Amino acid sequence: MGEAAAAMEDAQRKGLAVVVPAPRPRKGVASWAVDMLERLAVRLSHGKKAEPVPWLSGNFAPVPDETPPAAGLTVRGHLPKCLNGEFVRVGPNPKFTPIAGYHWFDGDGMIHAMRIKDGKATYISRYVKTSRLEQEEYFGGPKFTKIGDLKGVLGLFMVLTQELRKKLKVLDATYGIGTANTALIYHHGKLMALSESDKPYVIKILEDGDLQTLGLLDYDKRLKHPFTAHPKVDPFTDEMFTFGYSHEPPYCTYRVITKDGIMLDPVPITIPESVMMHDFAITENYSIFMDLPMFFRPKEMVKNSEFIYKFDPTKKARFGILQRYEKDEKKHQVV
Repeated sequence: MGEAAAAMEDAQRKGLAVVVPAPRPRKGVASWAVDMLERLAVRLSHGKKAEPVPWLSGNFAPVPDETPPAAGLTVRGHLPKCLNGEFVRVGPNPKFTPIAGYHWFDGDGMIHAMRIKDGKATYISRYVKTSRLEQEEYFGGPKFTKIGDLKGVLGLFMVLTQELRKKLKVLDATYGIGTANTALIYHHGKLMALSESDKPYVIKILEDGDLQTLGLLDYDKRLKHPFTAHPKVDPFTDEMFTFGYSHEPPYCTYRVITKDGIMLDPVPITIPESVMMHDFAITENYSIFMDLPMFFRPKEMVKNSEFIYKFDPTKKARFGILQRYEKDEKKHQVV
């Protein structure tokens, strides 16, 4: 049995409801034709040479390769032999050069890890094997729309291009199109890589410190909406509190996940229009949602060549306060 299969079997024995992405992208005439159309549009919009992107150079430049466990690193000073564990962090690291726009939030998720054991240190870096990355590896280049593309008429064209690729089955969105590049969280025996536009990806840390993507977590198909990159775990109850925002009413959905990893029924949080609700907060008794004036405005993106998310200084910031276990949004307070 291969290492991946053994890891998957181990996850199933532990009751981890992991879904292994198996997207089915297609090469062929349709894929080639959409590529040509996209390149022509980008060339007409940007000219022969695109503007330099600060998030692809200097300290932000992508790391070109993964690093398998590199043991025996030089240690200045002393690592106590009783110190045994692994420090992990995730961040955006694009594997392929974007064809048009790019934003700091766009890169594929790469986890960097430092394994410490028996007074020695090992460094590892691995991509989170998302459905998105798997499909772009299949094509050998970028295929999905970037956040950095979402500006002006070209932004609308790039969105329509992605939808065309889905329609023609060039791309497969069955398992989501997220990058898992924003944050990590540990809950119910699972280390998860997160981005707020997709479901969590479960990561396994192997004995030598290496990292392996097991698959998606959809909580036995109960998770039907995006999952925030910043859920909160109560250190006293071991419950996890999460939400997801979207571009369709009710625009926000709140969830509670028990200490046993069971996702409870959704609670809709209705707000006037779609906003970028990146984070929220919990207290001992309440969950607090931030309705801030960072709006999703696709019409202004096209009409005024502005970024699709826009801060509106004429709107007031609001905070919604809900009992942590409330099942009805009507009982919340707004301040």
